[in-house]
Amino acid sequence: MKKRWKVTLAVALAVLVLQPFLGTVAALSSTETTTTTMPGDHTLPTPPRQEYGPGGALFIRTSIMTVMANPKVPMFHFWFARDENGSIAKFAVIYLALVEFEDLNSDGAFQSNETLYYAPLAAYDWTLLTGSVEQDGQTVEVWLKYVKGGTRDGGMHDGDMDEIPFVDPRGVSAVDRFEGVTLQIWGHIYLSDHQGNVSDENGVKATYLVPGESEMKMDIEIGNFPFSTNTSRVALQTLLRESDMGPHQPQQHRHRYRVQERNGHFDGTSDMDWNRVPGNETRLHNRMNTHTQQVGFYDVDTDAPQGYFSWVDRAQVTWPGGDTDVVNVTASYVPAGVGLALYLAYPNFDDGTLLHDPSIGLAQEYIIAQPWSPLDSPLLLVSMGILVVAVVAVIAVRRR
Repeated sequence: MKKRWKVTLAVALAVLVLQPFLGTVAALSSTETTTTTMPGDHTLPTPPRQEYGPGGALFIRTSIMTVMANPKVPMFHFWFARDENGSIAKFAVIYLALVEFEDLNSDGAFQSNETLYYAPLAAYDWTLLTGSVEQDGQTVEVWLKYVKGGTRDGGMHDGDMDEIPFVDPRGVSAVDRFEGVTLQIWGHIYLSDHQGNVSDENGVKATYLVPGESEMKMDIEIGNFPFSTNTSRVALQTLLRESDMGPHQPQQHRHRYRVQERNGHFDGTSDMDWNRVPGNETRLHNRMNTHTQQVGFYDVDTDAPQGYFSWVDRAQVTWPGGDTDVVNVTASYVPAGVGLALYLAYPNFDDGTLLHDPSIGLAQEYIIAQPWSPLDSPLLLVSMGILVVAVVAVIAVRRR
């Protein structure tokens, strides 16, 4: 009876010794594992951190995703927050060029044998802004915004542009012709799930859901575009690829991309090159029963989805005077050797301003299924520590 009392006392003392750490560790554990499932069913997490790195690169970090924005040109790197510096999975989205084309085959999508004019976006100056939105004293959104300026001093040959790849859309270079085009690219990271829609005066034409903390939803606004004919269209050339990690951490080609074509999905790798022949771009199709299209990044060994670039198949045009219309968005792609060249194509909106909503994000399936280790749970580690101390105390009492 006396030994049992001593054992109980020893365990109680162990708990009392470690108890001050429990509240702190529980709080750390809860913030590190915050995820988003359905709108409004959880407490808002700690606001994401915004900070600048070498060369003016902007970093936005949530508990799930890290985004790095290039200050010189619209270019995003994104990876899992728990994967420091993206050593396992890191992806890049680069907005490369504005293209005017004539839809010769009437499929609504861009093919490079239809190009009239194009201008690399790296030929212009860009301003990168950032901020946040608060409601009732809490941060509910952080945002960044690229604003296109005039032609860049030094042009494409400036040393700062060495990291920007080039994918030839063919046609006539039109840097001066497109200098007056207004182009803004917003990026919004919401701290809880966000429901959005594309609508005009006749009602809602498409809806979408932005998962909190794991997706950055963009608003691409294009205005004052100098269409050369009444039937020509404009395409935004985008490049998707794995980020280069350098010779000591090679990551290139560790992931496949997956796209939805008319007859099913197609898988490819970042080093494939079909861009040698004009017109090889293939039109993409919607995911089943949705208004969205997507390029997914999948692990080459496990086939696990990890990241994506997605967009809604509708855009809104605002006309002079304020009237709005919803128009169709078509997309086409071609493997270009340095990544996947993707073209978001919009119909003629002469005198109007177009607004479209693509996104970059991390796959919810992978966020949920990430390998778990006891080291990921500080609360469990403290509990194990209590158990070890208690066992030691019991052994010591028994030896007495």
